[in-house]
Amino acid sequence: MSQTLGGIAPVSPPEERPQMAAEKPRRKPPERGKAGGRTRGKMVWLTDAENSQLEAKAAKSGLSVASYLRASALGDAGPRARRAPTIDQQVLSAGIAALNMIGSNINQIARASNIGKEYSPELLDWSLTELRALLATMREAFAP
Repeated sequence: MSQTLGGIAPVSPPEERPQMAAEKPRRKPPERGKAGGRTRGKMVWLTDAENSQLEAKAAKSGLSVASYLRASALGDAGPRARRAPTIDQQVLSAGIAALNMIGSNINQIARASNIGKEYSPELLDWSLTELRALLATMREAFAP
């Protein structure tokens, strides 16, 4: 018979361990090496500052970090490396400023119309013409 402490019997450990959920089978890695795929990987340890610098340089060049490293080390990013389109900051800034101006004009026309004031149809036509021209310019500048 077991001793009790203050009327409470000590708890003995269970005789069997609870069953754990069955482990998932390991996922088969992709089959690299088929049709000239890359079969070797290299690991590089970087500080936070070095990592930030590497990512910034890769983004500036329009390449992924892996493609940028291949291009830097081997002189070629590889046949499947895709360059991201670079964004012309001046064109983007001018486009955003023009879009804000057009949006302000359309907002003023809508407010006047909602409170029953007359608005200039010429201003609405001009705003829509400018909006269409701006959208066409931005599509040309940023479309691949």
